Amino acid sequence: NLASATQDITVDSVAIRILDKSELGVGNTIQVVAYKLGAVCVGGSLLWIGEAMGHSYMWSLFSSLYVISVSLVLSLGLIPPKQREDKEENSSFLSIIRNNLGQILRVKNTSWMITFLLFYKLCERGEAVFPIYLVDKKIPLQRLAFWNGIVRSTASISGSAFSGSLLSKYRWSPKSVLVLFSSLRVFALTLQTFIISAWGKEAVNLEALDQVASSDFVLFYVSVLSLCFGNFCAGALTTAAFTAMMNLSQEAPASVRSTHYSLLATVEVLGKLAFATVAGMFIDSIGLVAMFAVFSCLAVATLPILYFMPEKSQPKRSE
Repeated sequence: NLASATQDITVDSVAIRILDKSELGVGNTIQVVAYKLGAVCVGGSLLWIGEAMGHSYMWSLFSSLYVISVSLVLSLGLIPPKQREDKEENSSFLSIIRNNLGQILRVKNTSWMITFLLFYKLCERGEAVFPIYLVDKKIPLQRLAFWNGIVRSTASISGSAFSGSLLSKYRWSPKSVLVLFSSLRVFALTLQTFIISAWGKEAVNLEALDQVASSDFVLFYVSVLSLCFGNFCAGALTTAAFTAMMNLSQEAPASVRSTHYSLLATVEVLGKLAFATVAGMFIDSIGLVAMFAVFSCLAVATLPILYFMPEKSQPKRSE
């Protein structure tokens, strides 16, 4: 996990150095969509190989993919060796950290971005909790795996691609995309809150689940719609947020540009995981309906934060 996290931030740091501002929307779209496709397609394929041919073949193939990746990175030569200054060579490790942190925090709008990144994903914990609710409703796992796995992942990838299209082709600003999909996300979470309240905790009638006129049939497919729509919005928000992060990091001094982005990426992950550690305890304490009402309120509260987001004019497309 440590190596994977370091690899993620390193890839983003390379992107900051080699992409122009006009290319950030396309670059982030490729990164996010390729990452999700890899997780769904390659991950699923490796599990299939593990079941069909044994785990030794699966791990051998998995290792070979990393060998190929390392070979490609070494052959590209994207980033020349950094020429360090003598003054930095003679500085202590702590003084370098202190100096870099001071430069990072002096970059205009960094404090706002940190606040936003810590907050904007808190409500998306509902995405992970709602499928568990459907499992508790005794929805057949085969049916749930299709809708919650393949279809939901497709919706997320489509959202990322659509957001990238708005950012690069139609020249929308990251703020405009974030405001649009943060607003739409409120609808998805509010709908899920209503579904949980109306459907209750009792197990579904499996026969009624296939009857078009039954309430179980209607509520199940409305649940699927809310999940897919919520993940579409989440995918769009991720692409726009990372584009905004890269835009801001490119304003930092060249010597701390990658470190600036690394801090933002770390804060973004912290924002996603912080609420996950206590969400289960809150659900047990106040109940699922009340917890989803909290998720909906957190989604609404993101909008005032976005109101204060500084917005710059879109860069012209490079010839």
